[in-house]
Amino acid sequence: MAALTTGAATATAGECSLTGVPSAPDMSVLSVEALIEPAQHCRIVGKIGTETEFELLLPDDWNGKFIMGGSGGYAGNFDNAANDLYRVVEDGWATVATDTGHKGSNIVASWALNNLERQVSFGFQAVHRTAVTAQAIIADYYGSESQRNLFFGCSRGGGQALMVAQRSPDVFDGIYAGAPAYSWTKEMAGRWTFDAMNMFPDPNQISTPVIDTEAQALLGNAIMDQCDALDGLKDGILNDPRQCDFEVSSLLCGDSEANQCLSAEQVRVAEDLYREVEFGGTSWPGMPMGAELPGSPLGWSLWTTGGYVEGAEIDFHPGEGGEETYEEPPIPNATWGFATQMMKNFFYGDADWNYDGYDFSDFAHHAARLSPTLDADNPDLSEFRANGGKLIIDNGWMDGSLSAHGTIDYYERVLEYDPSARDDVRLFVRPGVTHCKGGPGPDGTNYIVALEEWLDSDNAPDQLDAPFVNLVSQEPTGEGRIICAHPATVTYDGSGDPNKPDSFSCVVKN
Repeated sequence: MAALTTGAATATAGECSLTGVPSAPDMSVLSVEALIEPAQHCRIVGKIGTETEFELLLPDDWNGKFIMGGSGGYAGNFDNAANDLYRVVEDGWATVATDTGHKGSNIVASWALNNLERQVSFGFQAVHRTAVTAQAIIADYYGSESQRNLFFGCSRGGGQALMVAQRSPDVFDGIYAGAPAYSWTKEMAGRWTFDAMNMFPDPNQISTPVIDTEAQALLGNAIMDQCDALDGLKDGILNDPRQCDFEVSSLLCGDSEANQCLSAEQVRVAEDLYREVEFGGTSWPGMPMGAELPGSPLGWSLWTTGGYVEGAEIDFHPGEGGEETYEEPPIPNATWGFATQMMKNFFYGDADWNYDGYDFSDFAHHAARLSPTLDADNPDLSEFRANGGKLIIDNGWMDGSLSAHGTIDYYERVLEYDPSARDDVRLFVRPGVTHCKGGPGPDGTNYIVALEEWLDSDNAPDQLDAPFVNLVSQEPTGEGRIICAHPATVTYDGSGDPNKPDSFSCVVKN
């Protein structure tokens, strides 16, 4: 077995077999196998309690560190954002992922229907139990406790990341929360149901949206024509969409116009998408401008405006997948799917529910019932910080799903609760980046490296390198820019190569 030295500790990997895997409370081992790709490691699949399953990967050449990878959507498989995006096993990390207590498509929530145990497992319990169980197995298997414990997640995994910072503050040293799905009641149930009702007023007609491809392209091109160059570069990227004051109503058709304009209904629906809307006694901010163009990956077409196409798959989360496939109901786009699944299976316990005639009159009651289980919106991170924890939050300005405005709102509430939190919590909003990654902007920032450097130096990052990445190979192209810690904005210096980091700086604008 491989022996290694990490810091002051020396560890030797255990035997990769059913008898060699250590026991843990309320845990059973389902399978163990020794694998050689992508590096020699032991793959353990286990079950905690009644049905929370996990996949733990233990490399032979362990680096003495542990990272848990978050999942996507409604989970249901062993998606591991850390290993999917960074292949951490090759670098010697022990890593774990959980199905959060059920199996199924990660855009379907029928497993939660009238099942409180599964709802609680999905909300917070499965991630916590998996993390502490994995740490116990690691310590026994290698004969040494992990010397560093990170959590890395985006989308649903980003919400899991905020949840462990709030509810499991002594489990992880460093946490990355990308595009965090942290408000399942307000954003994903309430706001997204509101948007679904706007885009498809008849829940039984989900093929043709109010804002069709032509209207979306018209809107996106008009916004870019007016606002793209405001940041000094005409590159299809708005460094700060809040600078764009485009008026959607300027595209309203006149009495004699029929082409290259929007109908009154299309104008209203688009304006609603951008603005904060109220529903059921609460509200949620709208989407930033700049993600409208139909060709934008993980933009409006996938998330909000797309209509149902028979046989088409919705691939909404980078790195998602698995060997198993599950049947999905007809879904026109991702936010419509998540919202209706949440309302059916969590809010109302009615598989036949739809929004025909829905008025949000009892929304607040059900949201209050579910929020303590599902929402990671507590701004008090004091216990995590007292344990030395560091948290990086991230969102793409071109994310067509989880509004960057909502992520900014949470971060600013953290600072309102305790301004000193900025010493240990940083937010980066990435220009031109869509959901988790992708888009025309530079999305190659290695947040695992950033977290480790922060933990090692105790110097909070004001800016990070942001390489451009080849869309096919996912390797850095050799060009890049920077990203800035909020509230600073990535600012082009007015000269120099726009594909080099030293042509940009971080500026806090009034």
